[in-house]
Amino acid sequence: MSESNKMAGRMTSTNRAILIAAFILLAAAIGYAIWRDSVSSATDPATRGTAAPSDQLAELEARTKREPDSAEAWTALGAAKFDLSDFVAAAAAYEKAVALSPDSAGLWSALGEARVMRSDSDPMPAAALKAFDKAIALDAKDPRARYFLAVKKDIGGDHKGAIEDWFALLADTPQGAPWEADLRRTIEQVGQIHKIDVAPRLASTQARPLTANEMPVAARAIPGPSRADMEAASQLPKGQQDQMIE
Repeated sequence: MSESNKMAGRMTSTNRAILIAAFILLAAAIGYAIWRDSVSSATDPATRGTAAPSDQLAELEARTKREPDSAEAWTALGAAKFDLSDFVAAAAAYEKAVALSPDSAGLWSALGEARVMRSDSDPMPAAALKAFDKAIALDAKDPRARYFLAVKKDIGGDHKGAIEDWFALLADTPQGAPWEADLRRTIEQVGQIHKIDVAPRLASTQARPLTANEMPVAARAIPGPSRADMEAASQLPKGQQDQMIE
C-alpha cells in the first residue's frame, strides 16, 4: 500500500469526501485563474470567442502538431483538456510542457493538479506529489502547489499543520483572487471536521493588497513628472513652460 493510500485510510469516508470536494472546488478555481491568461494568449485572438469549443480544441491540438517543441502550445492544450475534465489528456499535455520548460513552477503545479484529478482512488498520488515538490522547489510561493501540499498534511493527519499552511496561503492571496472564497471555505470545513476553531482567525485574516503589476491597467496611478523632468522644465523659457502646462 502506498503512503498516500495509508494516509487516506486514516480518514472516515465522510470526512474524505468533504475534503476532496472542497479541494476540487479550490483546485479548479486556482487552475482557472492561473492558466486562463496562458490559454487566451496561446490562441488566435481573431477566432477567440467565435469558434465552437470543439473547433478551439481542434486548433489547440493542431498547434501542438505544428509546434511540437512549444511549451506554450502544450500548456494551452493541457488547460483546455482540464477545463473539459479530460484529466488524463491534460496530464499528458502538461508532461510535454514541463519537458520543454522544466523551470516553470506553474507548469509543474498544473501537472500535479491534473495527476490528482485523474486519480479515481488515491487522493494524493506519488506522481502528483513529486510534481508539487518540484514546483515548490522552483517557487516557494506557487499557490497551487502550496494548497495541495497542505492537503497532503491534512489527509496524513496533520490537520493543524494543514490549516496553518492554508492560512499562510490566504494571507498571500491577492485581493479579488477567484480562489479566496473557496480557500476560506476549505479552512472552515476542515476546522469543523476536526473541531479546530478557525472562525476568529478567518475573520481577521485578509487577502493582501494587489501589487502594481497585478492591478488592472486602468486602476494604476498615472506617474507624475520626476525630479529630473521638473528641473529640466525649469530651465526652459517661460513661453515653453506655459505650453507644457497647457
